[in-house]
Amino acid sequence: MRHRVCGRRTCRRTLAAVLWITAVLALGGCGSKEKYELRETALLQIEAGDYDGAITSLDAALAHSDGTVGEFELDVLKYRAEAEYRSGDYAAAADTYDVLRQVDGEKQEYISRLCGMYILTEETDEALEYYQKLYELDADGQDTLSALVALGALLEKQGREDEALALFQTALDDGIRSGVILNQLALRAMEEERYDDALAYIEDGLTLGGEGREALLYNQAVIYEQRLDFEKALEILETYVREFGSADEVDTELAFLRSRTAPAP
Repeated sequence: MRHRVCGRRTCRRTLAAVLWITAVLALGGCGSKEKYELRETALLQIEAGDYDGAITSLDAALAHSDGTVGEFELDVLKYRAEAEYRSGDYAAAADTYDVLRQVDGEKQEYISRLCGMYILTEETDEALEYYQKLYELDADGQDTLSALVALGALLEKQGREDEALALFQTALDDGIRSGVILNQLALRAMEEERYDDALAYIEDGLTLGGEGREALLYNQAVIYEQRLDFEKALEILETYVREFGSADEVDTELAFLRSRTAPAP
């Protein structure tokens, strides 16, 4: 029964992003009406899934700006980053969010998006840098928790399990109690066959309810099965099925556990 798991960017690249917005704005002129029409066209293109077309329209809207970065320009840049993200060009989206950060300040919105883009591009050191900034801004926020889980998975994928564990443990030590975090700590304890510790994490997480409960409950059944307490494992897995439904893997485990708990003929 298997358990369930719920590099700094160079100055040259950052400078290139800043020069890009500077160059586009330098093309500015009048055309105040046209720039709004171009933005509306871009929104329709994003809605239709034409992200490349939307980016072209948004760049044209910026080129019709007056050369300053105001509310309109920030709005256009945000839509551009969204179009780049939806197109799968996460590196370009990161560059645009970095421009936003530089011209509009170290806002949580930009820090969170930058962290997410760097996770998607697997630029782990950059992701760690912006995760720490996000953690300082809003340690127990949903964006921070989501970034922590995704970053932890990336670190583990890259063989940096100890760093992932340290991030989870720091959050827990700081009083951030989350079923997702506790499940990750339980998984590490299970891998090291520290089943008492794993159960303690799981039981703590189950008292919280909400996100993470499904994985916690399943992994609790895994531990009792590994301890050969088939009756307890069956009881937990049946609870799991009542709450979350079944699947082929779960049905197979149920059949196995029932075969071990059935009374002798």
